[in-house]
Amino acid sequence: MPLILVVDDQPSNIHALYQLLVDECEVAMATSGAEALAFCAQQLPDLILLDVLMPEMSGYEVCDRLKADPRTRGIPVIFVTVQGSADDEARGFQHGAVDYISKPFVDVIVQARVRTQLALRLASESFARSQLELFQRDKLASVGRTIAGIAQELSSPLGNALISACTLQDDLAHLRQLVQAGPLRRSDLDQHLRLGEESVSLMLSNLQRTLSTVDSFLQSTADNFGDRRHSFSLQELVHEVVANLSASLQTQQVRCELDLGDDLHLLSQRGALAKVLTTLIQNAAKHAYRETGGEVHLRVRPLGADQFLLSVQDHGVGMPPATLGKVFDPFFATRHGGSSGGSGLYIVRNLVNFALGGQIQVDSAAGVGTTVSLTLPITSPEARRVRGGE
Repeated sequence: MPLILVVDDQPSNIHALYQLLVDECEVAMATSGAEALAFCAQQLPDLILLDVLMPEMSGYEVCDRLKADPRTRGIPVIFVTVQGSADDEARGFQHGAVDYISKPFVDVIVQARVRTQLALRLASESFARSQLELFQRDKLASVGRTIAGIAQELSSPLGNALISACTLQDDLAHLRQLVQAGPLRRSDLDQHLRLGEESVSLMLSNLQRTLSTVDSFLQSTADNFGDRRHSFSLQELVHEVVANLSASLQTQQVRCELDLGDDLHLLSQRGALAKVLTTLIQNAAKHAYRETGGEVHLRVRPLGADQFLLSVQDHGVGMPPATLGKVFDPFFATRHGGSSGGSGLYIVRNLVNFALGGQIQVDSAAGVGTTVSLTLPITSPEARRVRGGE
């Protein structure tokens, strides 16, 4: 049964309300504001019927204290009082009451309003539980997708490395048999050496791919960048990133066009932003133009005094809506028929949201191109807290 706390300094009023409610509810009683607060500190009622005019502590003050405490602020309060004017009711609602009953009260009205508030509270709690369950299921599903993506991404290179190791092991066993059988011909030795070199080379390349995947996920966490926040020039960082990518961009026949406007000096995580820019430019160069070459446009525009917009745009193949809706999934392949795409935008979103304190948006249309827009603070939230001594 729901628990109702009746608070009134007049025992006769408490008795009358008790008789009305006891058949449907468990009723607790308090004759002062202090007694009511002490009761709520020990046990949380589902509803409070609270008199306004009480000595020492008024019902308004009791309600204010209940609403100021995170443990009790969710308890619905109905004022029951002789003060029944419109101004009195408005004042009651301003103090956080959910309803107002005037004395002398009508029994059926009290019962109806109590039932209504209890039903609303039950529905609210049920909705909150449902939302929490949905959140937990979504969170578990997201973790599951991430783990499945990691497993899928690692299984191929690790499997290839294992096959190469087994091949090398078998070849070494064969070589040992040849050595034990008698003199080894130079041609046989050369053949086994070539096979061994190929096997080792395949193992190294696949293990490097595995290490790169693990490193990418480590870099996707804001904690990995620690407290390395610096004051730096955005233009200098952009030029540095583009210079580092110049060789690969030239090979792919992709030009990077810059429109940076006036320089901005940021107080943020330089390494995280460099990783974001590098990934976005590489993605555009690799996936937008395939074999044709083209241009990648990087633009910077201030948004007031505290933020700026950074966009990376291409005019390549673009993405259909079905693909666009999955670009932030871990290990989603953005190139049709291939494994490219990997964890790039998943990592970028994590860095933008958590390390840099910004937002990311991707707009794309098949045959038109793709634009990735970042809204970033000039001073990261963590840096503001450190600087402000919070």
